[in-house]
Amino acid sequence: MEPVDIVLTKDTFEVLASGTRLTILKTLNKRRMTVTELADDLDLAKSTIHHHLQRLADAGFVAAGEDGHAWVYYALTPEGRALLQPHGSARVRIILTAGLASLAGGVCALAAFLTAPVREVPVPPLAGGGVPVPEGPPVELLVAGIALVVIGGVLVTYACVRWREMRAATQSPNPACEEVT
Repeated sequence: MEPVDIVLTKDTFEVLASGTRLTILKTLNKRRMTVTELADDLDLAKSTIHHHLQRLADAGFVAAGEDGHAWVYYALTPEGRALLQPHGSARVRIILTAGLASLAGGVCALAAFLTAPVREVPVPPLAGGGVPVPEGPPVELLVAGIALVVIGGVLVTYACVRWREMRAATQSPNPACEEVT
């Protein structure tokens, strides 16, 4: 999803100046809803919700979707979503890139630790002579490798979860599967 530019005009500011309309936008950010669902969620009259939805639709932040069912579902347009989630996909890309870079660095550090040659060097004499002791790669390399792999794994997992949440928010749920109360 590419970033959407929002042109701020006097009318746009007037539409966004209402706390109720901002609450409607935030509610629709979770999923698309009917006027009745919004009225129940926000504890307002249907006529009030309808008026605010009309203002939001005229400003281009909300769109009514008629999909052949008896109910009209309202959802955020790309402009409406951009108001609430400015450039969210860019953040996910940055987190994913940082996670992958951390994973790659951790794997390289672990590979360097595991492939380092083991040498035998004498230990400095303490009291009467030194015994040859194997010396391997620095343990710090192992610790750094493990830390980078763990951090990278967490970042990649977080980015994937956020990406799925963003995709789920932009896709409309199947209204036939929703229960109407």
